[in-house]
Amino acid sequence: MALFEELKLLPGQPMQLEFEGYSNERDRSVLLGYRPHHSIIVTTPTINGSPMALKLGMKLAVRLFAQQVNSACAFRSEIVHVSRAPYAHIHLAMPDEVITGEVRKSVRARVKLIVSIHHGPELERQCSAMVTDLSMGGARICAKQLPVASGDQVRLTAQLEVSGVERIISINGLVRSYQEEDGQCSIGVQFSQINDADRVMLHAYVLSSIHG
Repeated sequence: MALFEELKLLPGQPMQLEFEGYSNERDRSVLLGYRPHHSIIVTTPTINGSPMALKLGMKLAVRLFAQQVNSACAFRSEIVHVSRAPYAHIHLAMPDEVITGEVRKSVRARVKLIVSIHHGPELERQCSAMVTDLSMGGARICAKQLPVASGDQVRLTAQLEVSGVERIISINGLVRSYQEEDGQCSIGVQFSQINDADRVMLHAYVLSSIHG
């Protein structure tokens, strides 16, 4: 647990807003600023290029990945002000506390996750594979055939589901090891690039797999 201001977030921090009563996937927003004990100011999510129609008092859940504390964070809040000028933004009630959870890169979860591996020049080739263990820093991947070698760049694409929320994530990585045994090959991949939204989902998936 932490106070919101202890996260030391900066303007531009990506956030995911989940409004009660909306069946859509979480809507993206960006932190504009905040004042301790008062409110958090964020951009209004858009639908088809137009700001969502939001009202005072709407309840929501907020999720984000705070690089400064290396944690996935979540809290509940409500809208306390809506403004369309000079651009669409909303004020959220400052939460009493923020739930934080850290998964170290070395902590691995045993999973059976089907993924697509993009490889080759410009990553234009693709094949299916199975992730057998997963962490915030990398994965062990098995397949009948994976035409890659140590040092190759690859990209993993997978659909993750956590608590009924689904998201397709895409992660770039570097092949660190390659083994063949009993007609199967296994590679170890070290992740190199993960955007904030995918990092939040990966963190939640790893955490739920460890404690599931």
